Amino acid sequence: AVSISPPAQRVESRGGDFPLTPVVGLVRTGQSDPYAEAVVRRTLAEAGVKQVRATDGSDPRTPVTIWLGDGGPALDALGVEGAADLPAEGYVVATGRDDDRKHVVLDGVDADGTYYAALTFDQLVRERRGNDRVPAVEVRDWPAMRYRGSIEGFYGTPWTHEDRLAHLDYLAAHKMNTYEYAPKDDPYHRDRWREPYPQDRLAQLGELIERAGSGHVDFTFAISPGLSVCYTSQSDVAALLAKFEAIYALGGRSFNIALDDIDAGRWNCDGDRAKYGAPGGAAAGRAQSDLVNAAQAWAVAKGDVAPIQMVPTEYYNVTPTPYKQALREVMHPDVIVHWTGTAVVPERITKAQAAQARQVFGHQILVWDNYPVNDYAAGRLLLAPYDGREPGLSEQLAGVISNPMNQAAVSRIALYSFADFGWNDTAFDAGESWLRALDELAGDAGLLAALRDFADLNTLDGTLHHTQSPRLAEQVAAFWTAWRAGEPTTLRAYADRLGASARLITEKLPDRAFVDEAASWLRATELWSRAMAEAVDVLEAVRDGDGTAAVRAADAARGLIAEANAIRDSRAPHNTLAPRVGDGVLDRFVSDALAELDDWIGVSATRPRATTSLGTYQDNTPDRMVDGDPDTFFWSNGSPSTGSHVTVDLGAPRPIGDVTLLMGKPSSPNDYIHAGALEVSTDGVTWTRLATGTTAEVRATAPEGTVARYVRYRATSSNDYWLVVREFAVEVTDDSLTRITVTGTPSGTGLDLAADGDLGTAYTAGSAPAEGDALVATLSRARLVDLVMVVGTGSADVQVRTGGQWRTIGRLSGPYTELDAGDVSADAVRLAWTAGGEPPRIAEIVPRYADVPVAALTVEPASLEAVTGAEATVSAALTSGRAAELTGTLRVTGPSGWSLPEEREVRVPRGGGLTVPVAFTPTSSGTLRIEFVPSAGEPVAAEVEVAAHRPSGTSNVALKRPVTASSVEGGTAFTEANAVDGDPATRWSSGRTDGEWLSVDLGEPVDVARVTLRWEAAYGSAYRIEGSADGTTWQPLATVTGGDGGVDTVWIDRPNETRHLRMQGVQRATAYGYSLWELEAYPAS
Repeated sequence: AVSISPPAQRVESRGGDFPLTPVVGLVRTGQSDPYAEAVVRRTLAEAGVKQVRATDGSDPRTPVTIWLGDGGPALDALGVEGAADLPAEGYVVATGRDDDRKHVVLDGVDADGTYYAALTFDQLVRERRGNDRVPAVEVRDWPAMRYRGSIEGFYGTPWTHEDRLAHLDYLAAHKMNTYEYAPKDDPYHRDRWREPYPQDRLAQLGELIERAGSGHVDFTFAISPGLSVCYTSQSDVAALLAKFEAIYALGGRSFNIALDDIDAGRWNCDGDRAKYGAPGGAAAGRAQSDLVNAAQAWAVAKGDVAPIQMVPTEYYNVTPTPYKQALREVMHPDVIVHWTGTAVVPERITKAQAAQARQVFGHQILVWDNYPVNDYAAGRLLLAPYDGREPGLSEQLAGVISNPMNQAAVSRIALYSFADFGWNDTAFDAGESWLRALDELAGDAGLLAALRDFADLNTLDGTLHHTQSPRLAEQVAAFWTAWRAGEPTTLRAYADRLGASARLITEKLPDRAFVDEAASWLRATELWSRAMAEAVDVLEAVRDGDGTAAVRAADAARGLIAEANAIRDSRAPHNTLAPRVGDGVLDRFVSDALAELDDWIGVSATRPRATTSLGTYQDNTPDRMVDGDPDTFFWSNGSPSTGSHVTVDLGAPRPIGDVTLLMGKPSSPNDYIHAGALEVSTDGVTWTRLATGTTAEVRATAPEGTVARYVRYRATSSNDYWLVVREFAVEVTDDSLTRITVTGTPSGTGLDLAADGDLGTAYTAGSAPAEGDALVATLSRARLVDLVMVVGTGSADVQVRTGGQWRTIGRLSGPYTELDAGDVSADAVRLAWTAGGEPPRIAEIVPRYADVPVAALTVEPASLEAVTGAEATVSAALTSGRAAELTGTLRVTGPSGWSLPEEREVRVPRGGGLTVPVAFTPTSSGTLRIEFVPSAGEPVAAEVEVAAHRPSGTSNVALKRPVTASSVEGGTAFTEANAVDGDPATRWSSGRTDGEWLSVDLGEPVDVARVTLRWEAAYGSAYRIEGSADGTTWQPLATVTGGDGGVDTVWIDRPNETRHLRMQGVQRATAYGYSLWELEAYPAS
């Protein structure tokens, strides 16, 4: 099959092919283009053609003849229509036989089209043994958008001159026609815009303009005067036009006035205030329009300059404002307006949004698309597919151009797809285009696979892509499932593959500029993949009970991570942070694996651990959520979407009380989750809601007796702002924690680190021990000590203090020592050093206690809404309290008539947990009791209160039924019909009083058994579900108090005949009204 990039509008096979003979004719016509001719000659030389017989219009009568720019006679002979009726830049390529001769017609509607026809011919030539061959085809092709290419508009380290030259060649080779020169770090572009370019810089710009022209790329010179311009100053206007004149003299014919990232609320001179009045949106719009209009008048006078482009100050939304109105009414209608979408980096751009932009600005719209730019994502390469842009945008837009990364060559993965989208957006497939881009870069299957692996680790940007490393995440999830089931795993092989991929790219990728720019990330991938492999080894060693091997592998992993975290790229802003590869997946796996070792040894961390599903902005890492300092904070690098979360891990199930979440900060007060749910879990799988929130500070008190290891705050809807978490504090209400204080000699660093609950830190002696030196770990109270574990090195007797006397229980024996203390009551552990031995290094002293329950059992949820006769499931989580494997029997009991599982034997690994799904079928309400009887020790049990309701059907009888409401929120389109339209993206919103209601006419009496309310952020904390036969007299069917938003399922167990169903508000949970995405009603079955 014929493959053309960007994908052509129309390709028809004519059947067969023919060879390129050693002698080929080349006919130049009136539409010929010297740069197109150069492409054709290069293609023929690479195909092995020995001689090109060129003529200026006459037929050379060669066996194979190429007609460049027209070729009417050959088109007639081939029966193909020419390019005359095609849009600008369109072309026809026709190849085939005419009796004994073969023709290739490259017919462009203009010079640009002829050049693109030559590029397509280059792609059509097929390498074959002997002579290369050309398939017989007819291609009719043209671009969907006028502007296609890039704008160098990022902050940080700018591209080099060589980067720009290579970039222009790439644009030309991929039929992109626009390069906008707007580097923020060029002082003559922005800060010193009035000053002429020095001759050396001007010479470089001239070279760029010449190179761009040779590839039919329009070089657009952008100037950014907004920080200091005086709009009423004739000298400033003259300085701007003089800058344009200098570029015009070099051959530049396209210009842009960028007025983005400035303060529209101030003037730079008194003259502007005198002419335009007080600063503000409307005044700024008029002043900017006058400046742009002066430039447009200059362009018109020149006669050969493209319409002026401008970047407005409000470039990131479609909200009607006085500023946009001024641009619409005052600025010349031919001016092209840049727009980034409905955000600076929008997740999606739709045709409807583009139409709104065109309407609100009143001009043609050119999308400045901030992808794959990474100046806001320090430490990241953005290598995911270019996605989220609706096919058909060409109906509304003049074009789409990419703002690329600080890394020019690496940006080409995304730029390839920009070429595809701008040329033929209706046929655009993001995934396929991405794969073609990688394939072009790779050149062979091995490198293609390696690039896919590397790109997967560099997916997350927090804007277009909210999921990091989806392929790796699947591998990790499969690993944990298999590992906990005791089955073989493949993750270590996958880790080895990731490292091999990084090395293969480094050593073999033909594009050495890509390798140079990605070097820091490739090296980080190697190190992190090795750390991942070591983490798998940790888990295997834990399963085998080999503490020494586990500790060694964990130390190796930490060393590799430290080495990766020390890497810094040379380019700003990426020189401030370590490269981020697979973060949130790869590092989380390593962390979780090391936590398994912590649990196996019995390490008890004193500080909770914080994690998040979001990316991190600069060095504002998740641990700052739990550092006890509200002046430090975690800061995401993107907006939360539904399901995004921040989580605190307490290290073990603990009884909890108050939970406090402080979000936002004075300089960014809106950086918080605007609608969220506070949830707790013992196992990280089954979650119970504590509260909901819509403000920057969320506080809740867990019900008495609540036990949790994990506490998270989860977004229940998306918002446009990033997330700042200053503190996420969870109160632990028990005082059972035994604290350990470390003293002793020889002197060194970090005595307290020998019992801080962190295997990655250590006390390190400054010298060899002397006679009498010892390290003493004193317990805050005497405990029955079963085992003593020591992680670290040195030569010492390990002793416990019992009854005031020290008793030796063994010798320190390498990186991991585990000794039986004999269940003695002890209040201290001592390492009595051997004089003259090596300087000791102790990461952790861990006594394991015998005075704790053998097992702990928690069941979630603690109460359950079920349906009679239908299977329900709860999760029983077992944990071992001792440093030994736990075995026993799990028994389930319940009321007579219930279908219950048989008792089963279970095994809980040392240091680990076991979550068992318990499925049962109730026939009535009652109590489900789950009991674990260990093979040695006391049984433990937990109960679940089950409310069993009558069955209901699956057909929503409220869907699209007539609906009325007490009110609709003023000035909105949130009408009552939205609540029953079946669309989860539309909603009803009421006025702001407690007694608002929503009523649905079901059409006939219905025995309603279940009502589902899907609340937006404004929900009811108390309300009634009522029924009526006539819509006038209402009877309560169910009453809800303590509502927490989200999705409410309200059961109605009493038979009823309801024609009219009403949600009657009693109390609002927020200052707003009631807001429902959907109200659903289901009949009894």
